[in-house]
Amino acid sequence: MEAAFGLILSFLFLQGSASAPAYKVVVSTTNPVTTLTRRETAAIFLKKRTRWEAGKEIAPVDQSSTSLVRAAFTREVLESEGLGRLSAVQTFWQQQVYSGRSTPPVIKASDAEVVAFVAANGEAIGYVSGEAETPGVKIVTIQP
Repeated sequence: MEAAFGLILSFLFLQGSASAPAYKVVVSTTNPVTTLTRRETAAIFLKKRTRWEAGKEIAPVDQSSTSLVRAAFTREVLESEGLGRLSAVQTFWQQQVYSGRSTPPVIKASDAEVVAFVAANGEAIGYVSGEAETPGVKIVTIQP
């Protein structure tokens, strides 16, 4: 009986988590951006696109390389640039730093830290887990 109950709970948990997105991309409430494509988002986080349309410098913020939300974001967004694995992204940034071309985005350790950073920086963009609280920031729709 307990095994069946555990199986039912596991199924319900998976059902609930399947409907929630793995991540949300967020910007400051003062940022006019409401929608980005996956390619545009990837270009921002790889610093291939460095300015918003208004001309101000974009400040992307990543999460820790050990976070589940970063793994999901990398798999779904950076795959469009051929970097769908964390190891590929780390190699990309090592090459960028070594060649003097660029430095990786700022890293924050939690959803709350990303939200606080983005809320305090009008030009920032970050991502948080699908169930994260997002006071003071705006969720951006990511299109294919």
